[in-house]
Amino acid sequence: MKPPFYILVLVLFLFSCNNDDNAPQNTAPTINGTWSLVNVYGGFAGVDDDFENGTITWHFNQDNLELTVSNTNTTDVIYDGFPSGTYDYQILTTTGEDANVVVNSFSYDITVLTQTQLVLDEGVAADGFLLTFSR
Repeated sequence: MKPPFYILVLVLFLFSCNNDDNAPQNTAPTINGTWSLVNVYGGFAGVDDDFENGTITWHFNQDNLELTVSNTNTTDVIYDGFPSGTYDYQILTTTGEDANVVVNSFSYDITVLTQTQLVLDEGVAADGFLLTFSR
């Protein structure tokens, strides 16, 4: 009875091992996907508007470099991003890790990009807006 048990243990051991344990994992955050605009801050008037998750969404499709905006905001605010529609965009990288997103000739610095948060700066120091998104 012991030899079949040892063979079974040996077979299970051999099939449970693989060589992908040390394979590099791509966990770098990406802009690709759907983001919900949750806050707009800045501007000449000192805007600080919060939006409910899902009210304004931006879907970045990196395959065709299209941004699809769904803006269902009905609150009277100074700025809530782009109206609903599809826009071309591009990502420009400069020296180091600095990157910009250009949408409809509006350039935004990517100041924060994690798996769950994206912050785009239109130049808040020069009366632009800071847009905060979440997933």
